Amino acid sequence: MDAPPLAGESATTAITNHMVHLAREGRAKHICFLLALRATKTHVLPKTFKDIAKLPADSKKKWLESYLEELKLLKDRDVYEIVDLPKGRKAVKNRWVFNIKPDSCY
Repeated sequence: MDAPPLAGESATTAITNHMVHLAREGRAKHICFLLALRATKTHVLPKTFKDIAKLPADSKKKWLESYLEELKLLKDRDVYEIVDLPKGRKAVKNRWVFNIKPDSCY
């Protein structure tokens, strides 16, 4: 996408904007996927991990499964190591970015 969805912007709005972008580039396969997604149901993207708890049960389950799968992949690839923080040092902050990929993966 040209830009990630704005805070509070529905996935449908973000997908519509993405469809326009793809149409300009002539990528019919992605346009068909996005039209099918938009026609079936509206997805709301969580902004924070806490927002997942407020979602309907089926959406909550998909987001949690994806979250756990991502954590497992990060651990399997030795992306991080849990250690004690040295004195006088600050931890690097991070955040999760929730989005639905073009192949319908959460």
